[in-house]
Amino acid sequence: MKTLAMILAAGITAALAAMPAQAETKLDVYYAWPEHEVIHRPIADRFMAEHPDIKINFRAAAPSYDEAVQTLIRQSMAGELPDVHYVGFNVLRPLVARGLVKPIDDLVAADHLTDKGYTDQVLSLATIGGHLYGLPFAMSTPVVYYNADLVKKAGGDPDKIPADWDSFVALAGKIGALGEGTSGMYYQLGSDDWATQNLVRNFGGQMMNEKESDVDFDGPAGQAAVKLFKRFHTDGAQPPIDSRAARQLFTSGKLGFFFASAGSVSGFEGEIGDRFKLRTAKQPLGSENATMPTGGMVAVILSDDEAKRAAAWDYVKFATSPEGQSIVVPNTGYMPTNTLALDKDHLRGFYEKHPNWYTSVLQTPRARPWYSWPGDNGVQIGQVLRDEMTAIALGSKEPEAALADMASQARALLPKTN
Repeated sequence: MKTLAMILAAGITAALAAMPAQAETKLDVYYAWPEHEVIHRPIADRFMAEHPDIKINFRAAAPSYDEAVQTLIRQSMAGELPDVHYVGFNVLRPLVARGLVKPIDDLVAADHLTDKGYTDQVLSLATIGGHLYGLPFAMSTPVVYYNADLVKKAGGDPDKIPADWDSFVALAGKIGALGEGTSGMYYQLGSDDWATQNLVRNFGGQMMNEKESDVDFDGPAGQAAVKLFKRFHTDGAQPPIDSRAARQLFTSGKLGFFFASAGSVSGFEGEIGDRFKLRTAKQPLGSENATMPTGGMVAVILSDDEAKRAAAWDYVKFATSPEGQSIVVPNTGYMPTNTLALDKDHLRGFYEKHPNWYTSVLQTPRARPWYSWPGDNGVQIGQVLRDEMTAIALGSKEPEAALADMASQARALLPKTN
């Protein structure tokens, strides 16, 4: 005869067996730059450990922000969009214009994120037309990397890199005059218009006027920017080589200054080792009201499925939380997008031991959104600017002519206004 306990146990077991297992929500995630697997994979692993009902699946990484956007546009036509994407700040606008990304103002308000380390300045990087479209995940400003040994050898003070362009270029020229195959500096243009925007804004300029009815980078700030870029080569001993060759020159100890994203610090330290004393400095300024375009990426949700959006929201919050940012920063050099990550329980100790990584954080007050061009031709406009700056570097065009051609070609690619 069965006891009451046996009967109850059997009933509970049967009831549990009849209950459906907790459904697993799968999220397809897409990002640019294959080398960023070192941050995306551990963040996802830690998130899934805390959320066993959510599975993160990564698609093959895109080689750049621009190519990622082109892929997303094609996938949207085939109905094959990922659920989450880490989009470059400068190419968020085309996705919003096509309706691929929806505002998340309601989610942010419900979670009171402004009280959890997300400042208005940082959130502005993902804000378009007054609406927030994602959570900034990683950000950087252009940083000056330098060989402290060469600076000292050329008569400079490694503890006090010039803060004005005239003195900076003069010092670079002295390094280039040291001989033995040494060059003074290298201002890297990259594969887009980030570096060009940086120089224009360094002199207080903007890329377009406030109404976005015409370009504005061909004004006094732009003129000063292209002339300075020319001086990098004529007076600062910048060699006419591509960025890969320049990086090799720098890491071998034969280049004084190298301008690049703060996100390059990890790679530089690993490549250089103890070959020479590597240090970083803030950029010289051409104007009191100088600003800097913020590089990096924002996590956006592309799925319209209610369950996936809820899971994706938890995931992007984790990726941008102090815990997630404590994975991003030490593995790249990017600045944290969450101010709580700077406390003693997360990154404070790291920055105290790695001052080279903190330089970009010091430039945060001047950090502004990387300007994203209106219309469908933003990538092409960025390429125009880069090509014309390359012509200056190679000496095939004078700065004034190159700037005029930049402006005329950009105007032809912008949407027509009444």
